[in-house]
Amino acid sequence: MQFRYFRPRDDVRSLASSYYSVNFADPVADIMRAEIANVRFILKGTVSTDLSGQPSEYAAGQTLLCGPTHRASNVTFSAGARVFGAAITPLGWARLFDVSADDLADRIVPLEDHLTGEGRDLLDSVFSAHDDEARAVACDDLFAAAADMGRPVHHVFLDRVTAWITSPDHNELVDLLAELPMSDRQIIRLSRKYFGSAPKLLHRKFRALNSANRLTWHDLTDWRDVASTSYSDQPHFIREFKQFNGRTPGEFIKGTHILVRMTLQERLQIAHDSPFSLIG
Repeated sequence: MQFRYFRPRDDVRSLASSYYSVNFADPVADIMRAEIANVRFILKGTVSTDLSGQPSEYAAGQTLLCGPTHRASNVTFSAGARVFGAAITPLGWARLFDVSADDLADRIVPLEDHLTGEGRDLLDSVFSAHDDEARAVACDDLFAAAADMGRPVHHVFLDRVTAWITSPDHNELVDLLAELPMSDRQIIRLSRKYFGSAPKLLHRKFRALNSANRLTWHDLTDWRDVASTSYSDQPHFIREFKQFNGRTPGEFIKGTHILVRMTLQERLQIAHDSPFSLIG
């Protein structure tokens, strides 16, 4: 498997925080952990996933809008499969798609159903690009054309919640509620709109992902080194780690998990304007 990350153009980086290319010479079956929203272009081969509860297969030529997910899923790539993807920020979701993120949470839908005009017209240029560098430029043009920069966005909320979930070990829900000058109902509504879930689930997800990231990036061999004191007990930590990462902490440490480990290591090769895409 070959995996590469690319930085989007400056004017697009707040919408799509990173691009990535992944190629499979041989068939690969692995676990896809919970994720932030993504756009994926299937360039060659097929990709199968059971995210919906039933196996679904996607073939070359399809472009997928993948909403934020809150559980791990099984994924299979055929021999020769190639995928080019983009990690979509909450601001990018608000600018690019006229649908609440929670409406597409844990779902995969055709991207063209949520693009209009010039954005839809530029889809073919991503597939016809002669290499990944040109494909990244084509994605820059697509997202820049598709973004509705006049759509109202609650920037203070986005910034506060992003800071809160990317330091999940030291922040609890009560801390977020105390920081934001709005009702609990408003906070829940905006969290679902931009991030795909209510704050409590969002916090649990990022706390578990961050734990797995630290195990990988620091080459740790004892999961207790990343178990936050915010968990009520050991079974609580193990249960939540597995829900979002697809494996128990012990299994994660001992296994190869080529997809997750390569993704996390390559993710460090580019600068990230926000820790949101680095962690999620």
